[in-house]
Amino acid sequence: MKTRGTEASGTAAVAISGDAHQPILTNPTINISVSEAASVPAARLRLLPPDIPDFVGRQAEIELLGISPVSPNPSTPPARVIITGKPGVGKTALAVHASYLASDSYADGDLYIDLRGADEHPASPEEAMGRIMRSLGIPEEEIPGDSPTRLDAYRKVTADRSLIIVLDNASDERQLRPLIPPGNSALVLITSRSQLRGLEGFQRIDLEIFPSTTSLDFLRRVTGEEIVNADPASAETVIEACVHLPLALRIAANRLTSTRNMRMSHLAQDLMDMRSLLGALEVGDLAVRAAFNLSYRKLSKGAKNAFKRLSCVPGEDFGPGLCSALMGCDERQAGKVLLKLEEANLIEPSATYGRYRFHDLLRVYSHEKFNEDDAKKKAQAIQRMLDWLKHSAIKAHFFLLGHLQVQFNLDNAADIGSAESALAWAKNELPNAAAAIKIALTHDTVEKAAGFAASLSNICEILGEWQIWEEVLHWGIPAARRLGDPLGEILMLTAQANLARYRREFDRGLDLASHVYSKSLESGAEIAIASSANLLACLYMDCGRLDEGIPLLEESLEIYQRLGIEHEIGQVLYNLGAIHRASGNTKKAIEYFEKDLQVCLDSRDESGAAETLNTLALAHFEMGNLEEAEKLQRDSLAKFKKIDNPHKVSMVSNDLGVTLRRLEKFDEALRLHLDDIELCRIIGSRSGEAVAQANAAETLHALGDSEGAEVRFNAAVSVLIELDDKPRLAHALIAQTPLLFSIQKHQIAEEYASKAIPVLLEYGATRDAAGAHQLLAREFALIGEHDKALLHAKESIQLSETFTSPYFRAVGYIIALKECLELRLTEEAKSFNEALRRLVAANPELLTSLGKSLDESFKS
Repeated sequence: MKTRGTEASGTAAVAISGDAHQPILTNPTINISVSEAASVPAARLRLLPPDIPDFVGRQAEIELLGISPVSPNPSTPPARVIITGKPGVGKTALAVHASYLASDSYADGDLYIDLRGADEHPASPEEAMGRIMRSLGIPEEEIPGDSPTRLDAYRKVTADRSLIIVLDNASDERQLRPLIPPGNSALVLITSRSQLRGLEGFQRIDLEIFPSTTSLDFLRRVTGEEIVNADPASAETVIEACVHLPLALRIAANRLTSTRNMRMSHLAQDLMDMRSLLGALEVGDLAVRAAFNLSYRKLSKGAKNAFKRLSCVPGEDFGPGLCSALMGCDERQAGKVLLKLEEANLIEPSATYGRYRFHDLLRVYSHEKFNEDDAKKKAQAIQRMLDWLKHSAIKAHFFLLGHLQVQFNLDNAADIGSAESALAWAKNELPNAAAAIKIALTHDTVEKAAGFAASLSNICEILGEWQIWEEVLHWGIPAARRLGDPLGEILMLTAQANLARYRREFDRGLDLASHVYSKSLESGAEIAIASSANLLACLYMDCGRLDEGIPLLEESLEIYQRLGIEHEIGQVLYNLGAIHRASGNTKKAIEYFEKDLQVCLDSRDESGAAETLNTLALAHFEMGNLEEAEKLQRDSLAKFKKIDNPHKVSMVSNDLGVTLRRLEKFDEALRLHLDDIELCRIIGSRSGEAVAQANAAETLHALGDSEGAEVRFNAAVSVLIELDDKPRLAHALIAQTPLLFSIQKHQIAEEYASKAIPVLLEYGATRDAAGAHQLLAREFALIGEHDKALLHAKESIQLSETFTSPYFRAVGYIIALKECLELRLTEEAKSFNEALRRLVAANPELLTSLGKSLDESFKS
């Protein structure tokens, strides 16, 4: 008997390689005479299909089998392994290749049987047992005919044999259980398109598509290295079009090598049209579509309908909710269908538990199947999906705003009954919903599409989903224009200006806000005028034009108060607080913030309350009320974490860290800043990351790590210069002052201050400019340069006269008084002392916030 190339007969089928694919013979029937049968067990069986000569990759999977490609002898290999994966991923080739690597370690040989699991009539366990026993030399007449006796005979024959048994293309657990030999002497490798979750005692390998490097190696191996190297760009296009699926790569490579005068660029061009992609991935008897068909035809009618309709999902992934809308069933039933599709490896889990996605080629195949459906059925499925997304967005928006008592009569919608469930829905479905606006413009009325965009825009703002927000506006603004609704267009343009604000694109935001205000005045609609005036005032404030902002806010507040729109009243009160704070009138700012906070709490606006809590904390910080600031910021951070707005979590973490540093809670402050750096990297906020780096540097300096502080400061400054974020760069340069003084770089600190202070003044940050002078005054005083210290103290006092901040001015007087005494300027010292006493008499709260410093100043 031959050990290789055993005579066989059977039907040719496609072997889907883990790394390569070629036709092999399956369902072999070994021609052994009865007289030879007795001697078969003595000879080593070699019944595997041919190995793949250009097999590449899969080293990690082979090592999981306890087999090293370098040293093929297995080291305590698992006795039972299931290899599963989507059609075309290479399950059979991996099993066969691994068997060849391990074959010398199994004295009784290797067996292979195709169980035809994807066929309409898979092989029965009895058929498979009979074939295996015949292969092991048992004469046909000695193989029992009834099932129980045959099972006994099979187990007796296979028990304790040192065999490799490849059970390829298995259908289900019932087919397989009788075929597992007793004992652990045999290595059993099972491949299946189903996940076979019911089988126990097996190690599982869920085979994935190739990584990029393996895809390229494979293409080189099949087509020749010189062909790939001659046109690497086209080779990458081919790989991406095949989406790293081994079967697709095999077909593409075979097309190239078997088609006269075809070049890599021609192949790449053929594969770029998604409409004909599956047709292009076909050569000889190899076809991606055929491989997918084998799995698809095994599905139930309901699973087939779900598979087809899920191709309509506009985003990357989907869950039971969208599936239920497309199928017209409840979520529980949809969840079961999704599990069936996952078990068939036609969909795969996404990064979020309970949600799924398509491999790109399977999505193309799914869409082909969907297009074969009746036009009416297709339209109905798409409309159900759109309605589910629209209705769910409406519910989510209300709950995220804190409107918990609203009653909804929306049948086709997600089960949203709380702010938490609204948040969960939004996090999962916003990408699908945003992409669905384009579909709604085709399948729905323009009015509904525009309303859909408005709801999503509000949700994106609440959650800080800037990239998705941009997509919503991309489709929402044209929808509002097509509708001919000036107020709807103003609403969308207002959102666009707000997005520019969040991204710190202040000049662009100001242009947009000015345009919106003009359109609102033209419309004559008071709501639009109030909203756009409020927005324009904010952009004036961002650009340092504070005096132009206050009248607009007062105009907006008057309209909203007259119309009795409480939520909008709160927004304007907040902005009035912000603009007064920026002007240095901190006391008045606190009054506005407290009024707004009450409005937010009364209306259960969690996001608004969190924002106001943090800004109120900053005002208290500036007044020297550090413990109160810490308490407010911790409340704000807890709310933003609950809402799960990463941009706001970053903002408050940063501000709380600064407060904790002033309270000398350095370790906790540093942890917050370092966590904020990582969060900013995740959300792609380079400017926020730079601010966190600068604040971490200040904290490291306070902890005595000047070297680490300098590295982080330089990193922050470099990014802010690159981004041309002038206000934040100015703050970062000023923040370096204590560090630079500590390492005796006084001149550099002065140079930085001379650049930063004019920028702060340009952007209306007079209080911050005055603070920079105070900081320089302190540092010069510490090194005994009292003339410079007094000069900066006086600059601070002069600037503080332009805004209302008794605490701030008192600190300036205290520094100036001490420096006058150091310089023996008695008359000037008396003048500052008198001014300080008058200020304290008018603002007795200073006795609490500056008690010790005031006592020392008055005594001196």
